[in-house]
Amino acid sequence: MTTEQQHVLVLLAGAPGTGKTYTAAKIMQAVHGFVSLPLDLFKEHLYDELGFDNLREKQMLDAEARARYYRGIDILMAEGKMILGDYPFSRLQKESIEQLATKYHYHVITVRLEAAINVLYERQRHRDLTDPRHLGHLMNHYHRGDTLDNISEQPDGMPSFETFAKRVKDRGYQDFQIGQLIRVDVNDYTKIDYQKLLEKLKQALKVEVES
Repeated sequence: MTTEQQHVLVLLAGAPGTGKTYTAAKIMQAVHGFVSLPLDLFKEHLYDELGFDNLREKQMLDAEARARYYRGIDILMAEGKMILGDYPFSRLQKESIEQLATKYHYHVITVRLEAAINVLYERQRHRDLTDPRHLGHLMNHYHRGDTLDNISEQPDGMPSFETFAKRVKDRGYQDFQIGQLIRVDVNDYTKIDYQKLLEKLKQALKVEVES
């Protein structure tokens, strides 16, 4: 692969509940050379490092996580790495990522996973209640060591359907795009053709994708 071909940033975008983590694993298995950079990991480190007692403090940590994330992208781009970003990207990140891509002359590909709002809401709610997800994402107060058992309460940071739908619309999860766009319908997980997605990505990257 040439240096020019390495200068690529793939943004795996879509609202919560679209299956980005699973899709990212598929891409990482099929296309060698990517450095995975999930923004949630930066958030979780800060949640554990500092903790928060209310929504305002949590939002401050989220802003710091975004700043660290951009710094991470900056470092990787300076080294010419292929980057795979995984997050519900929105208007909050768009300008900063565009500026970094311009600075380092990176080609950006957005893989946007899409589904109906009601499908997404039920899916992400089920995930948050059943999967071993970091508790900081689900609460408006969290400190390292907290569990639902030892704090004796239900997650207080999980949105109602109305709040979730408004957030998806206002933040533009379903419209987010930087650079080339590959759209994937994820309304029904059993009908997703991952090989087709990988072939489209192959064409965009101009690299061979493993079967």
